[in-house]
Amino acid sequence: MSEETALIVNAAQRDDVALRNAIALWADTTTAPTSLRRDDLAHDKREAANSFFSYMGKSPSEVTPLDVTEWRRWLEVKNLKPATIYARLSRLSSFFEWAMREPMLRQAIKSNPVILAIPQAPRAYQTESSKALDDEQLRALIGVVRKRAADGDLTAKRDLAILLFFFATGMRRSEVIGLRGGDLERREEMLIVRGKVKGGDYVGRELRDVQVREALFGYLEACGRMKALETNSPLWTRHDRAGKVGASLSSHAFAHNLKRYAREAGIEKIHVHQTRHTYARIVAEDTGSITETQEALGHRNLSTTRVYVQRIAVKRDKHSERISQRFDAGGTRS
Repeated sequence: MSEETALIVNAAQRDDVALRNAIALWADTTTAPTSLRRDDLAHDKREAANSFFSYMGKSPSEVTPLDVTEWRRWLEVKNLKPATIYARLSRLSSFFEWAMREPMLRQAIKSNPVILAIPQAPRAYQTESSKALDDEQLRALIGVVRKRAADGDLTAKRDLAILLFFFATGMRRSEVIGLRGGDLERREEMLIVRGKVKGGDYVGRELRDVQVREALFGYLEACGRMKALETNSPLWTRHDRAGKVGASLSSHAFAHNLKRYAREAGIEKIHVHQTRHTYARIVAEDTGSITETQEALGHRNLSTTRVYVQRIAVKRDKHSERISQRFDAGGTRS
């Protein structure tokens, strides 16, 4: 290698390191420290930006809207879902907006090339991956995890407790994965689950289901962590070689396991948010009421609940028998 070539290579390597450092700084400073999913969100940001610049092989100052469009089409060829593509482009756009405000970068980056190439935002939850599981799929999925747990798999014991938490409460991904021991209060026939929900409110939930409690206590006993319920330690920890044993479980790690269980259960595609849609489906079918489903999900607007429950199959009859007692007071009924 000539001296001139070596200088070019070294300069390119320095530029690559500088870009990755800038991306890491952007992801860190633009992710709220109080977020329950801070590590996951920062990871997603870094991954989106690094993927784009690795694909294009250009510096931020050289990127054009046509480059962004090319990357978008490449993501489409990979059969990524519209919501996933939109999220990655949104993160890339956030990086450029941040860079344009940074004193060391704004001289070189004058505009955001993503704005002209980003697609229209897809409608919330209107994808195959957000549909509720039917009862057969629900039983098959839980059956797979329960069998692994019964065979002594500690990770499966944890995942069974998490999965039952999702299906029994309808709690969101970050709300369940972010639970800490101090968020749970044990009472004789129930658990009280307290935590921060979407919108910033703190709520408490009763959890009476015996299966959920047994799965949770079984997991904590198996890994010697029952005392976690008396502390502010993470409720769910890692038990696999892929992550540091004892470290807080990430939602990415659980989602990866969930896909593996789903394939074994014969479910081709699955997403963690489907647990909440499944919960909504069951509540709607059992109550026959969109307003009761809204209350169960904790939605402020009924229109949001309608995204989860497209229809109420059968509206429950709660009144006709009491009404008939009035017009049948004379004993005309045979």
